[in-house]
Amino acid sequence: MKLKHIGYCLMACMLLITLHACDNEDDVIEIFTDKTWKLTRIANEGGSEQFYKGLWNNENEEKSSREALKQKGTFTLTFNLAEVEGETIGTCEAHGIKASINDASTRVNGKDHTLSMDGKISGTETDKLARAFLNGLLNVYKYEGDTNTITLYFKDGNTIKVMGFRAQ
Repeated sequence: MKLKHIGYCLMACMLLITLHACDNEDDVIEIFTDKTWKLTRIANEGGSEQFYKGLWNNENEEKSSREALKQKGTFTLTFNLAEVEGETIGTCEAHGIKASINDASTRVNGKDHTLSMDGKISGTETDKLARAFLNGLLNVYKYEGDTNTITLYFKDGNTIKVMGFRAQ
């Protein structure tokens, strides 16, 4: 009888340890901060293309955007976040080609993977990819990822689109 009770106690302890280790909350500070994120794609949710169809009007626009994407300092995103009273808040900055978003108020929830940015675009962006990038950031509502890559989900009218980033 005693051996049976000891077995149940051990199983209960193991179950508690296992459940405690199953924390599904992301370490948001580790994922987002202390790195520069470089855009790698903007596509429709579930799409496999690098850039969604209809982004550019012609091949010259596309070629120009792709060349600008290769340049250092363009299509980048950085975060400055801190945990304050259980919330992860701070600012972010994004740079297109000629325009940027500076000091956008940012809130991230690692448990439900939500992300919001509230800011304004400064400057005038003529490049279509850069405009889609900056406007998309202001409509982000969700993220997935880790310390190497992140995917941001945003609404573009009735369409859900994704932006992929790689840490530099």
